[in-house]
Amino acid sequence: MPLIAQMPRRTAAVLHAVSAPDSVEAAFAELYPAVWAALQEQGAGALLGEVVAVYHSISATELVLSAGMEVDLAFEPSDPLVRLTLGGVEAAKADHFGPYRFADFRQTQALLEQRVARRGRTPSGLVVERYLTLPTAEPDQAKWHTELWLPLLPLLPPDLSE
Repeated sequence: MPLIAQMPRRTAAVLHAVSAPDSVEAAFAELYPAVWAALQEQGAGALLGEVVAVYHSISATELVLSAGMEVDLAFEPSDPLVRLTLGGVEAAKADHFGPYRFADFRQTQALLEQRVARRGRTPSGLVVERYLTLPTAEPDQAKWHTELWLPLLPLLPPDLSE
């Protein structure tokens, strides 16, 4: 797959949270079971897709994030879950293999941002992680596969007034 592509449009049922970077893994450890329980209670069963994490903003002291699962468009989540539409935009994509650790994902993100910058493009600030391997299905963490997507700001037309 090329570095920059159209990110497929997907819908997710998520919970929102704010976390410090050093406690994000603990936050996800609480959020995902809560999302799963709510989805089961709401009857989402066969309508589920991949597990996702979305970082709306990342700073040295605070992460604004969403944790959830992709759901079929026909499924309408209810409280405490909210619907989040992702994709349908141009984005940079990288495949990450290895443990689901925040620091490891940030390294992959930094490399992807460097490649995007060399092409003269700018990420929007949103980061989407799609976890394609369930840890319960694959004990070897080196084989865990995650798609990392960075939606991009649109290209502006050249200024023809100069």
